This record gives sequence, structure tokens and C-alpha cells, in this order.
Amino acid sequence: MRVQVTVYGAEGCWKCTNTMRALELAGIACQLVDVDAAGVRSDLRDMGIRELPYVVTDAGENWTGLRLDRIVELRRRVLSAAATATCA
Repeated sequence: MRVQVTVYGAEGCWKCTNTMRALELAGIACQLVDVDAAGVRSDLRDMGIRELPYVVTDAGENWTGLRLDRIVELRRRVLSAAATATCA
């Protein structure tokens, strides 16, 4: 199982930086979208998102803030799926 993660963040946001770092250390591919440069800050606000980072996976999961528990769970699922695929 390969998962793609998009992190909506802002320059100078320590939670955004640490979320990106944790995803990279977990071996999870991720892309950072600067909400100001991309002009999506107000769109996120309109969706009810009040905290950065806003993390979205291609599996439909999403969360806000620095959530190491969610990253660990995502890594566990990715590794489990990879182990199952190699055994099949």
C-alpha cells in the first residue's frame, strides 16, 4: 500500500515543519502546500479548518495539528499492507 499525503501549512509554522519531518521519517511520501502562496487559506477557513497543518491522505483521511499518533497509525497500516502484499 502506497499512500500520498498532502500537508497544507504555512511558512514558519513549527507544527507544519514537524509534521512534514515526522512523515518523512516514517517513510510516507508527502507534499507541502503553502496555504498563503497557493491562496487557499480562506478556502480552508470556509471549510471550518482553524488549525494548521491540515493533513489529507489519498485514502480520504484528514486531521489538523501535529498528530504523531495519526502518523504512527498511518505508518503501521502502510507497513502492514506491504507485508501482506509480499506474502501474497
